[in-house]
Amino acid sequence: MENYIVGKRQAVSNWLRQFKTFVDLEKRTYKIQESLLGIFKWGDFEPLPEINYILVFRNVFVKCEGCSIDEFENSPSAYFQVSMVHHTNRRIIVHETRNKEEAFDIAKNLGSKLRLKIKDSATDRRQAVWIN
Repeated sequence: MENYIVGKRQAVSNWLRQFKTFVDLEKRTYKIQESLLGIFKWGDFEPLPEINYILVFRNVFVKCEGCSIDEFENSPSAYFQVSMVHHTNRRIIVHETRNKEEAFDIAKNLGSKLRLKIKDSATDRRQAVWIN
């Protein structure tokens, strides 16, 4: 499994539906797998498009119209997402987690294996920075 990176989409997964992303580094393909009750699984491998960079950012899935920016930054509903960006602004979401270190570990692993830069939009969403 050294040639695979597997990510979980925890923000959209629940006990009924689960989502995983598989990236086959050797064949340069990926699959977004959806499963029902963990038993019925579907999704096909597709060719990996030319990836521009890896993006780590923070997203909130429960919107709060009257919330301030500070409340957004500390929201318990926030997730860190790791995505592969292609065609300038299209994304393939690889992993979602509430753990910042876990997100950056996956991004660094993916970035080093695909030889891509990592853009950090999670630490300060107003000022994205490139990580070497």
